[in-house]
Amino acid sequence: MFNKKAPNWFLFFTLVIEGGALMAVELIGAKMIAPYYGTSLYVWASVLAITLGGLAIGYYTGGLISKKQPNQKTLYVIVAVSAILVLLMPITSKLILAIDMGLRTGIIVSCIFFLMPQLIGFGMVSPMVVRLISEDVKKIGSNAGTVYFTSTIGGILSTFFFGFYSIPYLGLMVSALLVGSSLFIPVILFPILGKGKVLS
Repeated sequence: MFNKKAPNWFLFFTLVIEGGALMAVELIGAKMIAPYYGTSLYVWASVLAITLGGLAIGYYTGGLISKKQPNQKTLYVIVAVSAILVLLMPITSKLILAIDMGLRTGIIVSCIFFLMPQLIGFGMVSPMVVRLISEDVKKIGSNAGTVYFTSTIGGILSTFFFGFYSIPYLGLMVSALLVGSSLFIPVILFPILGKGKVLS
């Protein structure tokens, strides 16, 4: 059986995009909620809590998957599904936000419905990359630090771009399209860069 394997630099390229998408989705989600529930402390507390909850589930799930299916194909399937979920955000957000559920309940349920699924996907990426680049057990710690550093750098750059330019000037629909499309870049390039490896 053959398995595609791209070079490590491509995995780090993926991490930059994933980290950027994570922060962009958080900002876009908060702005999508604003017309319905405002921009109060309740909104930001819910967005932050759901973000952390989604990532926590993703980290744990990604760790489990990295044990059972430690291959890049699985990683890029997860990235592709996350991209689709991001592209659907403008639709899913309108569907759930149209339901009157009260202030606090509405904010929390809305965040869980159209934010958490893709955040879980984003959370799964980093532990899987750590596993994929860690052939030597002694390097797992340093590899993990490099992985999360790279993802965070992507998040910082994305926060400034989407917060200062994309969302204010291009709007939420275009911003969601940009995020989802960017996630598809490594998914599309993976079959091209990946080389077939024989698995026993």
